[in-house]
Amino acid sequence: MPRLWLTILLLCSLSSTFVHANVATLSQDSQWLSLLHFDRKTPFSPPRSAVIDSAFFLAENGRYDPQAELAATLAALRKPPEASGSHASCRFPARAIWLSAKIGEQWPSTACPEFEEWQAQHQGSEIGLMFATGYLGNPASFFGHVMLHSSVPEAQSSTSNAQYLLDTSLNFGADVPNDEGLITYMAKGLLGGYDAQFSNASFYRNTTLYSEREMRDLWHYQLGFTEAEVSLLTAHLFEIIGKDYEYLFLSQNCASRIARTLELVVENDLTPGFSPWVAPEDLLRALSNTTHHDSPLLVKTRQIPSRRLITQRSFNALNSDQQRAANAVWPSENDLRMEAQSFSELSAVQRSDVLDTLLSHASFLRQTGDTEQLPEIERQLLQARLRLPTGRAEVNYETSPAIHEVAAPSLVGFSGVHNSHSTNSTRLRFRPLQYDLLDTNQARMPNSAVEITTVEINADDQGVSLNRLDLFNVTNLHTNAIALPTLPQTAWQISAGIERNRLSCRRCFDGVANVLAGKSWSLGSHLPYFLAGAQLRTQRHYDGMAVPMVKAGIVSSWSPSQRTHIQLSHRSNMGYSDRQRTEWQLQHRFALSTEWDMRFEFQHDYSANEASIGLSRYF
Repeated sequence: MPRLWLTILLLCSLSSTFVHANVATLSQDSQWLSLLHFDRKTPFSPPRSAVIDSAFFLAENGRYDPQAELAATLAALRKPPEASGSHASCRFPARAIWLSAKIGEQWPSTACPEFEEWQAQHQGSEIGLMFATGYLGNPASFFGHVMLHSSVPEAQSSTSNAQYLLDTSLNFGADVPNDEGLITYMAKGLLGGYDAQFSNASFYRNTTLYSEREMRDLWHYQLGFTEAEVSLLTAHLFEIIGKDYEYLFLSQNCASRIARTLELVVENDLTPGFSPWVAPEDLLRALSNTTHHDSPLLVKTRQIPSRRLITQRSFNALNSDQQRAANAVWPSENDLRMEAQSFSELSAVQRSDVLDTLLSHASFLRQTGDTEQLPEIERQLLQARLRLPTGRAEVNYETSPAIHEVAAPSLVGFSGVHNSHSTNSTRLRFRPLQYDLLDTNQARMPNSAVEITTVEINADDQGVSLNRLDLFNVTNLHTNAIALPTLPQTAWQISAGIERNRLSCRRCFDGVANVLAGKSWSLGSHLPYFLAGAQLRTQRHYDGMAVPMVKAGIVSSWSPSQRTHIQLSHRSNMGYSDRQRTEWQLQHRFALSTEWDMRFEFQHDYSANEASIGLSRYF
């Protein structure tokens, strides 16, 4: 008998040791860490969950200890249910599904009304992403925004061009007070101070916000997940809706959080572990290069054009007579002439197409400004349109490239430099987040540029020196793409950084900040502009602390692979005619591929000329 009791005690001890070891092993499983939103280890801090909401954890120190959270979860799942919907399998259905599959244990049966309603809402749906192109009205959206998207399978859609009106978007964004000032907003966004959440909304609301109000094109990224993976992801989304997360503009943002969510079912790391920034483009490129179950994870992309692009395409699809008629009917902002002869001479179907275009343009104007006559103009256009037959069949437009198909947002380049006042040198240029006016802008905000932390280093026989450091340089030329009346729009540029105050001096630097505004025009493939404003400088003895400044330039697109930018700038210290500064610059870009380009640059100021030619790599 003593031997029997000894054997039982030994087996219990071994079983306890095995269970403990199994819990320790499971707690380090990548899927368990993804369920807890643990970020990967960094050199600066121990791993922890990005979720800061105590309701997301069952263990007291669950945010920092995945093993303790696993043990607490198992204990809670094994308890008999009490009130309806309160059991751990109702609060954390994805954890329950994953643990049951891993250890083969079934949990007590219980009713989960909220989760069952969530499941019914997403029954048979597919999980993908929705990407909104960049928006210069909000610093956090300069490089675009990405959302999780739950959609009805295409085979069940009533039309191949469905606008996803009944689909669901899950948006990750910071909780920012409405009265927050810009400086406070930027400081908290970069350094910390905001919480963020996943929120759940019907997709038509996001269409209204992004496509109709902010004029941002949307791209649907359809991903090839299995039914079981979609089920697990859907259950996990239920767990994280409304939970508070850490938030930082550059790293703890929509792209990094959605990447961690998808890594629950994708083995690859979808974003770099040690990068100080994660852009939505980084995630989309990673998805396009990921293989899942021996097939590409990215199944297809589909564009949902903004109202701006819809109107532009509709106008460009009109023939020359129809375009002239459209301009005759609506020649200026508050003037509508339905009796215009060039319009009356068109056939009924052609007039229908013209009016459809003008109604689309009216919708564009309604969202981009306010004009007193617009409601009456819309009423007259609609009345005239209702009296006409159906217009042309749907036009097949040229497919635009998706964001992952164009040049990446980071750049490193090497160039040879000749300066008329000093020796030849080699220049290194690095831009971690960028696109400039020489890029084709095919998948980004048209006629705009955003450059963040551009660094240029020169090396010659006198050593290594800084050439330029741009903290930021943001330009929006706000040019109308079609010849229809628009509300006045201001072209503008803001920038700040460190630069040489003259080309002839290697180590003569000023801190500068420019604030400029003006006008631009679209002349076919050429885009001239004029800007005026002020420049702040740190060295008074050269130009004064604050000086008036003007810039004029032209951006020319010669082909999809070649662009030229010529710019003339002038600043002066009022009252000192000997301190006028006039400079001009010519840049030309030749794209060799989406990853490589060649750039030629020539600069002139009062002290020297400088020319450079180099090769750049986008990554």
